[in-house]
Amino acid sequence: RMKVSPQAREHTPALPSHWEARAIETVSRHGRRRILLTSLLDAKAWPAKEIAAQYQERWQIETSYRELKQDMLGDELTLRSGTPETVRQEVWGTLLAYNLVRLEMAEIAREVGVAPTDLSFTTALHYLRYEWSWLAISSPGTLPARLLRLRERLGELLLPKQRRGRECPRVVKKLPSRYPIKQVRSAK
Repeated sequence: RMKVSPQAREHTPALPSHWEARAIETVSRHGRRRILLTSLLDAKAWPAKEIAAQYQERWQIETSYRELKQDMLGDELTLRSGTPETVRQEVWGTLLAYNLVRLEMAEIAREVGVAPTDLSFTTALHYLRYEWSWLAISSPGTLPARLLRLRERLGELLLPKQRRGRECPRVVKKLPSRYPIKQVRSAK
């Protein structure tokens, strides 16, 4: 049972005086203890293991969003499009490209005999961008050989063993600055 802050109640008078929450203690693969808070109070209807598994799955989805925003869009703060229709088109194009990279990673992982998470998304994205730019100007007869070389290269770039099965820590990260950093030099 947690008390609702006076500031929150002043802002929204309809809030109750207390929140009811359920604490679920879990242990990560690395032995770190975590406590999850949930408003799902009925332990029979919502078993703790199921909630912890859903949390882990949700966190993997958040990792995919980070790959989309940071790796594919290059930390851009806004989309380039100017109208709602072109914004939707740009979002769909980005999602399509993301899924194509993931599909290629899954196929490479299957051929090599490892899990797709054993490949680096960032490395795969860079290699695919490079090769796809060459594919655009290559003759059609060279496409199969280039795709085979691409898959062989990516299959050789497995993540180090200590990073396999990694978890991304849930921390608040500093937002990128919109302004370049300026260095002030002291006059001598």
